Amino acid sequence: MKLYLIRHPKPDVKKGLCYGDMDVPLAAGWEVGAQALKQALPIEFDGESNRCFHSPLSRASRLAEYIGEGRSQVVEALRELDFGHWEGLCWQDIPKQDIDIWAEDIVHAAPYHGESLQVVADRVWSWWLSVKDLPMENCVLVAHSGVIKVFVSMLCHWPLEQCHRIDVGFSSVTELSIQGDFVVLKRLGAGDWVSNQ
Repeated sequence: MKLYLIRHPKPDVKKGLCYGDMDVPLAAGWEVGAQALKQALPIEFDGESNRCFHSPLSRASRLAEYIGEGRSQVVEALRELDFGHWEGLCWQDIPKQDIDIWAEDIVHAAPYHGESLQVVADRVWSWWLSVKDLPMENCVLVAHSGVIKVFVSMLCHWPLEQCHRIDVGFSSVTELSIQGDFVVLKRLGAGDWVSNQ
């Protein structure tokens, strides 16, 4: 199976905003990048051997519906991390001591009273175990930076506490080849076809 993890296009938000689980709109012109992405992934989605799944947040679902030609399936487990009372704040306005507490145990701490990274990892992995053995040739997930970083770390057996080192830009594609329990990372955060992001 080829597994494609696609991050949503750039949203229309103030620079430096913490918007994890918030539903924010896409920036104008996102369809241009989406068209380039669709051409770069010439997959005909049939709902069986070629499937598309997406986060329920509109910034992911709009892209998934576009590239999946209306055949993408919404998956609650693919939502971005819930930053609790940090949602809607600019990162620079969050007290440094709170960020330091989070940084000390980035996997389990949640000083913002939302989800920890481990909670996100558990829900994503639980969903993956429920679908990974379906007879798919191509599986496309349209989701978020945090979800993709966590998922790649788990598939590649990398330490979850280091997943923040993975860089996945807007509209980028991460590609993995999966044969049973054998996983090969083919591309990580690739996005050269998107000229306006």
